Amino acid sequence: CPAPSQHENVSKDTAVGKLSVGEKAPLHLKAVAMSASLPRCTSISVVWSVERQVEELRRRSKGAMSKEVITFAPDPSDIIIASPPKCGTTWLVHICHQIRRRGAGSDFVEQIPDVATWIEYSKKLFNIDPNTAVQSAAPRIFFTHLPYTDVPKGGKLIYCFRDQTDALYSFYVFINTMAVLNDRVSLPVFADYFQKLQWTRKHFQDLLVWWEHRHDPSVLLLFYEDLKENHAGCVRRIALFMGSDCGEDVIARVVHATTHAEMVRHHSRFDMHSIAIANAKALGDEPPREFCGGVRKNGGKSGDGARLLPPEMRQGILNEWREIVTSRLGFRCLDDMREAWRVELPNSRPRAQSAKRGFTDASP
Repeated sequence: CPAPSQHENVSKDTAVGKLSVGEKAPLHLKAVAMSASLPRCTSISVVWSVERQVEELRRRSKGAMSKEVITFAPDPSDIIIASPPKCGTTWLVHICHQIRRRGAGSDFVEQIPDVATWIEYSKKLFNIDPNTAVQSAAPRIFFTHLPYTDVPKGGKLIYCFRDQTDALYSFYVFINTMAVLNDRVSLPVFADYFQKLQWTRKHFQDLLVWWEHRHDPSVLLLFYEDLKENHAGCVRRIALFMGSDCGEDVIARVVHATTHAEMVRHHSRFDMHSIAIANAKALGDEPPREFCGGVRKNGGKSGDGARLLPPEMRQGILNEWREIVTSRLGFRCLDDMREAWRVELPNSRPRAQSAKRGFTDASP
């Protein structure tokens, strides 16, 4: 487990000159100092006042994308990807689709709603009822960001967890276009706002519940970092879980089609432009000038959160992990949990059932 970063001064070039911002500097100075060095989704870079930033975050997070109460009864063969935001949902949907299409490539116009159905928003955004959703191939693929206790049961559940510093930073870049913020909200203000809403705390608490169910035959537990480090091995596990008897030639095609480079090559199919435009319309804003969507052109990496989140924010997330996860399970960090799961995998029930079907060994 890496040692927590020491709090350091931040020195950045900004439009108003050179600022050296210390650990105890006011939030508005940190916001201006850090905003200059962050990747942009759009050409606009005029940061609002801190008060305006908070007010816009509050208005936009409560406005357009309000959830609908949906009663959904999945079929036993349905695949439901149920991960926290920015923990590989787009990637997993594409992997599952490529498995069911046996590596056919990006054979769709827009991933949502052409490939997968968003359980809590599809009716509102696309007038698609999850219960009667018709998809281009079987099994059907659904996704949700609901916690385990609220996820509709009855199908096959895939849960993927990611380092929450990376997830929070990725969420910031994503929301810049989806909520038409256009870089006018700085990373420090954004992170502080969502941490006050207990964003990572709730995800850690939900992780504990999924961990308790990791051996359920209807659950596949994954870690985003394992997908990065062992792409092919995780694709084999997912295919096995889906009940798809894929040979190595199919696995190779699926892996190729789901690399970051290949998905970026078809970026418009994953940029969620229909959702972003609908969101902007509901907010009374102009549509985004550029769509980041689920696949960032300069993304696909781990470690951005540790590098770019304010030090006190990183420390706060680490403290929450220790309070919620370490105190309950003893894992000092996410790497400890990943290693424990790797050790358990050969004896997990889903793998034992898979072996009886004669599928290829899917060791990660």
